[in-house]
Amino acid sequence: MPALQLVIPEIAAIDAAEPCSLSAHAGPVLTLVAQEGGRGCTGNETRKGRPAKHVSAAARKAAYRAEKARVDFTDKPEIVAKLRETAEALDCSVNELLQSMVRFAECNRNWKQVGLYGARRDGVLQ
Repeated sequence: MPALQLVIPEIAAIDAAEPCSLSAHAGPVLTLVAQEGGRGCTGNETRKGRPAKHVSAAARKAAYRAEKARVDFTDKPEIVAKLRETAEALDCSVNELLQSMVRFAECNRNWKQVGLYGARRDGVLQ
């Protein structure tokens, strides 16, 4: 596809008026290039990107929720406050902190063999 060279009218007028100007010796100072052809798009406009994985935001959320299980955590207010304080110190959410703690606990203790920390009274962990 051949390119057309366009010279800005102001540059052409300067060249005509001053035969000793820098542009008369060095060629045009500013050149614009336009592509010929009927496409009209010459840059990223023609690229489509990767196809969408999900049809809509609702489908994306549904797929995410299908991969993740939700667990509700309840504990004494003092413990929850300490978790929030630790999460703030680590600049993360309480959810991320609990995920990290659970993964650490799962990797470093055989819970089925050793059992739980703490004692139970009336069926409640103390």
